[in-house]
Amino acid sequence: MKILIVSQYFYPENFRINGLALELKNRGHDVDVLTGKPNYPKGEYYEGYSFKGDEDERWNGINIYRVPLRARHKGAVNLVRNYLSFVHNANKRICKLNKEYNLIYVFEVSPITVALPAIKLKKKRNIPVIMNVQDLWPENVVAVTGIDNPIVNGAIGKLVNHIYKYTDLILASSPAFISNIQNRVANKDKVVYWPQYSLVRKSTKKDDIKVFDNSKINVVFTGNIGEAQGLDLVVEATKKMRDDSVVFHLTGDGRKREELENAVKKNNLEKYVKFHGFVEEEKIPCILEEASYALLILKPNPVFDMTIPAKLQTYIACACPILACVKGVSKKIISEGDMGVCTDDVSVEGLINAVEKIKKIDSNRRKEMSLNALKYSNKYFEKSTLINKLESYMEGVCQISKVKH
Repeated sequence: MKILIVSQYFYPENFRINGLALELKNRGHDVDVLTGKPNYPKGEYYEGYSFKGDEDERWNGINIYRVPLRARHKGAVNLVRNYLSFVHNANKRICKLNKEYNLIYVFEVSPITVALPAIKLKKKRNIPVIMNVQDLWPENVVAVTGIDNPIVNGAIGKLVNHIYKYTDLILASSPAFISNIQNRVANKDKVVYWPQYSLVRKSTKKDDIKVFDNSKINVVFTGNIGEAQGLDLVVEATKKMRDDSVVFHLTGDGRKREELENAVKKNNLEKYVKFHGFVEEEKIPCILEEASYALLILKPNPVFDMTIPAKLQTYIACACPILACVKGVSKKIISEGDMGVCTDDVSVEGLINAVEKIKKIDSNRRKEMSLNALKYSNKYFEKSTLINKLESYMEGVCQISKVKH
């Protein structure tokens, strides 16, 4: 199958679409990617890239077509320019791609406008489109920006309806997304639940290297350090606790990191909260192997309550017990799988209370939660099973498209 992936983000940016593209390529598909210039999460172009011109390259047998993209920088205006510049330049480039594709696969993390170039090519060449919805719009816009203007939301809602209308299959990354999306489409059957899978798995290495001080309770966060992750609670909680037995390790990068680091230094919390910066994906299992608990926090918001954050799949695939302050579907999964301590009191006191609970858990109980996490991961988020299902969806959409045209 000849597949064109459309994603505003791609390697060397650290997104899950990288692994999926490689997996599809390894399964014998001919995969190309239309994307922008890498600048996420810091908002500055990666070394070797600039705004000017197309910068195409080949990566592990995959053609990457890179179009000019305004760097995110800081501020709402720059973010809007970033979104619009991709649509504008990808629209110009996509129709110049001469290959006869069987399918277009849209990887949608914000912004949803990433789908517009794909729809343009669909209309021009009758190529079916599958969209993987990671962020629910316009709900996600309200959650992240706080903008709840009826006129703005109405305009975004019409855009979303247009995109969904011309998408042949919509893959919802959370079961809680399905009804919201179905309310926007005539054909309810084209909306299906297809969860993310972990790109890493439990480490099998028996190295003697110790990442952390094992005399402490090491609570590890991995991934994007942004606004939605609510990591300011860690700073405020440690200010109150100042508990020498518990250390929070924040592994990753993002727009919120500098602010949090400054807060930690200002309050002399360096021995309670440690920043480790960006860590390559393949090293995450070794870090989680040494962790006592993996940290999951999502700020209270209806759309976050519906979301299954990708790091949850990573945590449980690595058999790491969870320490969580979350509501909604994430809390349901953690509780259902009996794989950690979870409170829906997403507050400083809620986090402190959760920490007090894990301090009372012995090694046997923690091992039991670890095994439960791995079992749940294998049952519901196993990589091969989910990609087999995706290939089946792709084949079905292509067959239906042939019949129609």
